[in-house]
Amino acid sequence: MTLNRRFEPAVIAVLFVMLALPAFGDEDSSKAGETTATQTKSFLYKAMPRRTLTVYCPDDWKPTDTRPALVIFRCNIPAQREHFRRLGMVIIKPQLAPVNSGQLPKLSLDEIAALPRPRNQVEDSKSVIRYLRANTDSLGIDPHRIVATGTSGGGDLALQSYINLSFQDSNDDQSISHRPDALVLYCPAFDGIDIWFVKTDALLERTKIEAPSFVPHLPRFARMTPERYSVPLDHRASLIKLASQLGQEEGVADAEIAQFQKVLELFNARDWQLLHPVEDALKMSASRILPKEPLPPTMILFGDRDHLSKYQNAFVDKARAAGKQFELKVYKGGGHSFMTQPAFEKPSTQDVEAFLKQHGYLPAVVARKKNLRTPPSDDSGPEGKS
Repeated sequence: MTLNRRFEPAVIAVLFVMLALPAFGDEDSSKAGETTATQTKSFLYKAMPRRTLTVYCPDDWKPTDTRPALVIFRCNIPAQREHFRRLGMVIIKPQLAPVNSGQLPKLSLDEIAALPRPRNQVEDSKSVIRYLRANTDSLGIDPHRIVATGTSGGGDLALQSYINLSFQDSNDDQSISHRPDALVLYCPAFDGIDIWFVKTDALLERTKIEAPSFVPHLPRFARMTPERYSVPLDHRASLIKLASQLGQEEGVADAEIAQFQKVLELFNARDWQLLHPVEDALKMSASRILPKEPLPPTMILFGDRDHLSKYQNAFVDKARAAGKQFELKVYKGGGHSFMTQPAFEKPSTQDVEAFLKQHGYLPAVVARKKNLRTPPSDDSGPEGKS
């Protein structure tokens, strides 16, 4: 294969790590407590900004293999990772743009403005898939058996790598498809715009009812977007302090000030809206950007006690109404990240294994080669042929 020079693999390190993780398959495939040396390799998949990925190789892996690959976005699922590695899949764990909302309340607005944004992770996810396809001869993978997976935001990101056409790195070779061949989405955080963002009508209605004295002052607390979302102008904690200061200046009763401070708790406590613009969130809203053509083989898994189940079920309903086909597994009693909990780890992994076998990703056998170039439909938007 002739590769674009940008995609030539730069092997940074070869490590051997000791793992002692039981497999979920046949009893003879792994003994409990058995330790095996797993070969891992690190590759530079993007030079600017610098991004690397780690490859967990099957025991008998060779660079000339054509194995299925499992790309894990934004999560740590070591038991599942080891299980599918032992079944012969090449496991890919990429480094993505460092988006960490946990630190936002401690940072100034200028510092937040300089941080990478969620859209940069979408760009990186697509760069990863393109890199894998361009370097199959050294990675030992089949360019047409690439499975993307992840949990929570990582599950949504795996889907974004297939459906999102708004964000991509202009340095990527656009002729190589960014779309994975199959998706396994664990407890995905679909439609973040509906989870973390505040509708202007909801903010206005609650303020009118609970703290009417603050209605004229709302522009000091939030910016109203044309899409009818309200974006906080400062950290939530700072807005709550401003409410107290302004209320006292205006002679508002303490009880009404306290009520308005409760209204301000509509905004995310981790100040997520300060990092993630509404305009980006709408372009990353899975149910709003579903393409017209079918999804690839897709499996969605979540627990019925997941705190995001309302949004997961809403996405499922919208996707089905749009004619999308996928396999859905809902685990009774399962919470968020259910697949790491003892009661669900083994059965959910077995369900994913059955799904991958059904669609030809297991066993890890050689598949017929096809054209690596991006089909024309990759360039169309949700309203086009995409």
